[in-house]
Amino acid sequence: MTDPIKSNTTADNRSFFERGLHWPVGLICLFLISASVIVTTAIMGAGKGSQAVEPDYYARSIAWDAEKDRLNTASRLGWVVRISASPTIDPLGTRHVSVMILDADSNTIEGALVEIICFSQANAHEPFTKILPSIGAGQYQARIQGMHTTGLWEFRISIRHAGEQALVIESLELEE
Repeated sequence: MTDPIKSNTTADNRSFFERGLHWPVGLICLFLISASVIVTTAIMGAGKGSQAVEPDYYARSIAWDAEKDRLNTASRLGWVVRISASPTIDPLGTRHVSVMILDADSNTIEGALVEIICFSQANAHEPFTKILPSIGAGQYQARIQGMHTTGLWEFRISIRHAGEQALVIESLELEE
């Protein structure tokens, strides 16, 4: 006959693996790793910059043909649009943004209404809108407050001139 007290002590002397506890502990560890990856991804996905919503997206999608025509207008007319931003931020925290517009014959285009919408790809939920006044010689320039973020910026340049409406989308890398 076996002694029940001795059999309990021998069971306690078995190793962790001999008792088969490595399987449930391993599964619990895998579950915790998986859950932490999911939670981390959700937190990062809902973080700053993830709430960028295109304004009036539905209305723009309905009017896609008109917007496509505006995107093709500059190339159809032979316009060359060059955008630049000052490489550094001035003491007031602004950058100078310049747009130069040339026609098909490389002549400057004067008297256009130039409006830009720009945003950092990292902070697409914070766009800046500005009308650029003419400073002569086909140049349109303005200071934009808050362009302190470095990295890739998207500029949507809307141009109205001589009954034509053009939209040019450019990307520019800003450094500090």
